[in-house]
Amino acid sequence: MRSLLMVIAVCFLISCANTVDAYSYDPLQGEYKIIGLLGKRITGNEMIFNFDPVGNRVSGITGCNNFSANYHQEGLQLDFSVPMNTRKYCEGKMEAEKQILSSLENASRVQYNGSEVLILADGEEPLITLTKMK
Repeated sequence: MRSLLMVIAVCFLISCANTVDAYSYDPLQGEYKIIGLLGKRITGNEMIFNFDPVGNRVSGITGCNNFSANYHQEGLQLDFSVPMNTRKYCEGKMEAEKQILSSLENASRVQYNGSEVLILADGEEPLITLTKMK
């Protein structure tokens, strides 16, 4: 009888365990391609952002180098830590990379516009425009 009671107690405790990682849904979660920079459309690039809400990290490729930063979002307010990046030199890609990294430091808001995500500065000017990759 005692062992039966013990088995039931163990089964009860196991059934109460939470095996799913709990975090709130983050609409930024996922991988995005940069389609706009400082209000201008850009095409034919390999600039990628990957938002990970579990660690509040964004990482990606700025066309040449890899980068990562922490981000914090409350509602539509959005800010980034100073990004870290690798230091390769790629002819013709360094200016856009510099603009992307400085845009992260100047970001203050996010706006969802259909399939696009806009990262905005204080004055509401678009810094980076993203589209979700499938």
